[in-house]
Amino acid sequence: MPEHSKTWIDDTTLRVMTYKSGSFTFQLGFELHEVQAMLDRVNDSQKRFNKTPSLPLIIDQVQEKVLASSIYSTNTIEGGQFTEQETADILKQDPKTIQKSEERRLTNLKEAIEWIKTQSARQLSPLMGQPFLLEHVFKLHTLVSQNLSEQHNPAGQLRNNLPTQKTIVGNIAHGGTYRPPKCLEDIEYLIQAWVEWLNSPNIINQPAIIRACLAHYYFELIHPFWDGNGRTGRLIEMLILEQSGYRFSSSAIWKYYQTYIHEYFALFNECRKRAEKKQDQPNQLFIHFVLKGMFETIEFLHDESNRLIEFLLYQTALNNAKFNGNISDRQFNLIHNLIIVMGENKKNFSKAELFRTIQVKSLYGRITERTFYRDVDKLIELNFLSEQDGLIHVGN
Repeated sequence: MPEHSKTWIDDTTLRVMTYKSGSFTFQLGFELHEVQAMLDRVNDSQKRFNKTPSLPLIIDQVQEKVLASSIYSTNTIEGGQFTEQETADILKQDPKTIQKSEERRLTNLKEAIEWIKTQSARQLSPLMGQPFLLEHVFKLHTLVSQNLSEQHNPAGQLRNNLPTQKTIVGNIAHGGTYRPPKCLEDIEYLIQAWVEWLNSPNIINQPAIIRACLAHYYFELIHPFWDGNGRTGRLIEMLILEQSGYRFSSSAIWKYYQTYIHEYFALFNECRKRAEKKQDQPNQLFIHFVLKGMFETIEFLHDESNRLIEFLLYQTALNNAKFNGNISDRQFNLIHNLIIVMGENKKNFSKAELFRTIQVKSLYGRITERTFYRDVDKLIELNFLSEQDGLIHVGN
């Protein structure tokens, strides 16, 4: 049986020989100049997002939305069946009251994300990585796996396949299957070498996004646990990003992975096959995919924050108009009812259609329809409502 061994091929490439699983090579596998433009766009967008006014109402709403979306997405990638709204509702419950494992997976993920947030940097530092600790791997896997009914996946325990046990990752639809290391000795040695590589001088100071996505990629190749590797790998990526100040985008990108799930899974196989064939820059495609996802994710966060800020300003103007007597209590309540009607139905209505809704009818039960039309016209005149193509919109 060959001995375990590690060899640094150059300043950024570590080759590892295992007992039974052959050799593994941890490498950057990309050309920086080919992704520098996209990397700069991502960092510029994140820098601007981090300067968003830190109004508690805005931060709390963005955080709540990102949390539910992120957990829904990463759980769906692993086969979860809850909708995003069901996920949000479960996350609002007291975890102590939850009995079903399917629901506990969600609250476990919430706890893991909250733990990562305690490690976050306040300032964006794209080139100043923090040491990654081996204990972080076991901490995160324990958090996502705790209190579940599956007996085959002890929380925080590395995999050790019996000779008859097979672990197969992937499927034909996503580019093929892969058999990760099986024996505990190989997995332990590889996970330690992976951490050593991540913390080596020329890797820890790589762009944080590059280091984070490669940490994610190589963790999934090692596949050290019986279950929960995907969730844990994405949390590892999130931790490295949060340590460098990538607020909210660190987990919001999971929505992008879920949206492009075929490409996400296929790229793990494509990059692995390129490395096996010793092709140049085998990791380039996965890095480009993650950078594109980060940019789209941060731009979405910009739009969401701006929308919330605009709505906050709108609410302030509306409250002032009511306080100053520019609109009546009924007109004030009408707007709030219209917001509810349009939000629940996810569409806009004509004046006539709005008057027939239950919410508006209850407000104008003893008042003529003509009064409703006059109220709507007054609110349009004051720019609290607008009319486009015969449909009423909240705002101008």
